[in-house]
Amino acid sequence: MPDDAPRPPSPDEPGSDRPADADDDGSASRESPAPRESSSRDDADATPEPIDLLQPLFRESPLRPEGAEAPPMWLWMVIFGVMLFGVFYLGNYVGDFSPDPWLQSSDPVAQATAAAPQEETVSGASIYSARCANCHQGNGEGVPNAFPPLNRARWVEDKGQIIRILLHGMQGEVEVRGSTYNGNMPAWGSVLSDKEIAAVITHVRQNWENDFPDVTEEEVAAVRSETEGRSEPWSAVELDADANRTVPTASGESAASAPPSLGQQLYAELAQADADGPRR
Repeated sequence: MPDDAPRPPSPDEPGSDRPADADDDGSASRESPAPRESSSRDDADATPEPIDLLQPLFRESPLRPEGAEAPPMWLWMVIFGVMLFGVFYLGNYVGDFSPDPWLQSSDPVAQATAAAPQEETVSGASIYSARCANCHQGNGEGVPNAFPPLNRARWVEDKGQIIRILLHGMQGEVEVRGSTYNGNMPAWGSVLSDKEIAAVITHVRQNWENDFPDVTEEEVAAVRSETEGRSEPWSAVELDADANRTVPTASGESAASAPPSLGQQLYAELAQADADGPRR
């Protein structure tokens, strides 16, 4: 055989189509190929399992909830201090914890020994301002040709007359300080009490230029009892009668009004002369 005859390709030579692990006797056909582990790892990385997604969470430590921290020591001291002050204050100023806190005492007998309330006083000036000043004016001079004055008026001087006027009223012509008035004085007996009538009469009799004794509640009550059945107002003629110029006493007898003093008589004469005007 010539030396230049072609040889079959060797498996080690490049470009050979024969498998490298196959020998001439066909041993490669009897051996199974080895499993490819790299392909399985690539599949696991491509589609991770759910547990793999939670792995980063397990590596983190949980955070402490907000607002659960213990308060500082100074806050506890302030709270207990306020509580102690409240207990001390209530114990000293509230009194007993009873259903009747206004008693302020565990002994209700102390209320019975309290002083009796003082009797309420009546102001004659207040009554006059509220019920009389509109007509007779605050200075007691009245309104000319409409309402007669009460200052230096003879109807104010006599207790029996002025009490009867306040109780039952007065109507018709009346002469006061030289002037004649014709009006209607309302009755206050059903509106004011005996004490209130006595207070306002005393205010009129002792105010401005008037200077006469007090009128008491008992005197008003006596005149009211004596004239109980009367419903008509008085006239000037009726009041000038001696029977109506008296104030009943406690025994039931009518006592004439005290005669005017010398000073009152001189004052009345001067007032009348002043009202009449200078003589020509």
